[in-house]
Amino acid sequence: MYARPTAPLSIGGVVDDAIKLYRASFRRCVPVALLGSLVMAAFGIFVIEYARHAGLPLTGLESLQIYAEPPVMATALLQSVLSLALSGAVIVILNAVAAGDTKLRFGQAIGIGFSRLARCVIAAVLGSLLVLAGCIALVVPGIYLLGTLFLWPVALYVENAGAIESLRVSHKLIRGRWWSSSTILTAPLLIMFAFLLGADLVAEMFALLLRLDAAATQILFELVNVLANIFVLPMLPAALIALYQDLKMRREGGELAARIRVT
Repeated sequence: MYARPTAPLSIGGVVDDAIKLYRASFRRCVPVALLGSLVMAAFGIFVIEYARHAGLPLTGLESLQIYAEPPVMATALLQSVLSLALSGAVIVILNAVAAGDTKLRFGQAIGIGFSRLARCVIAAVLGSLLVLAGCIALVVPGIYLLGTLFLWPVALYVENAGAIESLRVSHKLIRGRWWSSSTILTAPLLIMFAFLLGADLVAEMFALLLRLDAAATQILFELVNVLANIFVLPMLPAALIALYQDLKMRREGGELAARIRVT
């Protein structure tokens, strides 16, 4: 059973807290993670079938031209929007587990994910534009902004903040703790990469044994990743929730100490 920390933790402590939250909430996250995984797989299979019917290459750098096709671009946009809503639903479930809420149901989490989708899209676009502008002006500001804005989904779905407010909250919490926050999020990203790489190796092995062609191999990869993503999709949100909790306690503790000194 998960117990929310009552005091700020070390970097390793936050990572450990994220793992505990992931384990405690995994079963409740599975239905939403499965939906998100199916959405991703459906897009992948659509691209494969579109390329095959259009006579476009499926391997090599030339395969990237598929994504310049209008139908593929439109489908990619739809997939991205749906993924944002489902990621929000995962965050809602993780936060419910962290708060000890056992009443939140699958349908409620999905409802919250989609009801806040408009502001979620706005925040995602604004955040991306800010990072891009920082990279264009000078690479370092872009990297800095990327590291200070990644908590906006938690502020939006946990605190019900608006699009701009969620970006502001994320920046405020991470400011001054950029390196430690980035270090904490490196762990789940590495685990996710290793897990998906292992899934791809398994798919590649079966493709070689079955002597599948390029299109069939790509479809096999998508199907294997459906299972892999069920485990992977809640990993980063769990780390974001754990980090958000820790930074919020630090910020509130600092503000309280400041008020005490003033009085």
